[in-house]
Amino acid sequence: MGEKMNKKIIYVLLIIVAIVSAIFLVSSRQLQKNKKVENVSLRLKWIDQAQFAGFYLAKDLGYYNDENLNIEIYPGGPDISPIQMVVSGVNDFGITGADQLILAREKGLPLVALAVIYKQSPVALGFLKKEGIKSPKDLENKKVGIVYGRDEEIIYRALLAKEGVDTSKIEEVPVGAGISQITSGQFNAQILYEINEPILLEQEGFEIDLLRPRDYGINFYADTLFTTEEMIKTNPDKVKAFVRASIMGWQEALANQENAIDSVLKINASLDKNHQAKFLQLSTPLIQGEGSIGHSDKVVWESMQEILLAQGIMKEKIDVDKVFTNEFLDQSD
Repeated sequence: MGEKMNKKIIYVLLIIVAIVSAIFLVSSRQLQKNKKVENVSLRLKWIDQAQFAGFYLAKDLGYYNDENLNIEIYPGGPDISPIQMVVSGVNDFGITGADQLILAREKGLPLVALAVIYKQSPVALGFLKKEGIKSPKDLENKKVGIVYGRDEEIIYRALLAKEGVDTSKIEEVPVGAGISQITSGQFNAQILYEINEPILLEQEGFEIDLLRPRDYGINFYADTLFTTEEMIKTNPDKVKAFVRASIMGWQEALANQENAIDSVLKINASLDKNHQAKFLQLSTPLIQGEGSIGHSDKVVWESMQEILLAQGIMKEKIDVDKVFTNEFLDQSD
């Protein structure tokens, strides 16, 4: 009799637990459903392409919707400054080079890096294999195509300084649009993105070699997600939700790259699928780096600042602890 009674009690308790769990689940979903949907906007640093695949995929998969965010993603361009767009309040979040955030802080702009997407810069020096360039010193007595006034030039000059290259022996010329200058012999090497132009050159049948500044200890964070101090102060939950959805999008983009490229092509159908697929494939190790996607290290921020100071681009040091945070990368609530 006692054993039967115990079984009945256990059975009733299990039913009660199941009912309570169901009520809690329904209530949680209803609470989530009743949350106000907030509009949010992201300004990219360049045109729509695989460089930003994680954000497009996060939107397609509903990750932002799950966080009650209605997102609009806007492309950048040569005449669009993500920093100005965010500072002025036109956009809530932006993507720019980490060095640009350091320079912005020096000017007193209250911007904060939330997640570093590209932990290693894709900036490199590219040249035809026949040039026989093996080290930065080999650039002496050569003609080099330069991209002026951006992180590409900063990284290039940091490499030359570190390796003791005599810059007076290099003939520098501005890089024009396209990739024909390097193939037509207008210069021997040029600054480029290793995840982009070399793909196009190889598709045309050219054999390309690269000098990667990071192989010589020049470590720069590239694409970085940022917002303002005011946004963090007044809408911390919104910031965390946005970062969480974005990082999930990047995790999924790297794990399922074909789906990610499909999302890119939905945005910009004029892109070449094979080019974009290779672009994302080559980006993967630069994004993953060491540790979790998005996390950054104070040592690297300090190193970037030292390079900017050494080149005279910055005049005064800033407190790097104020230019970045990893606090919104915790995926727990």
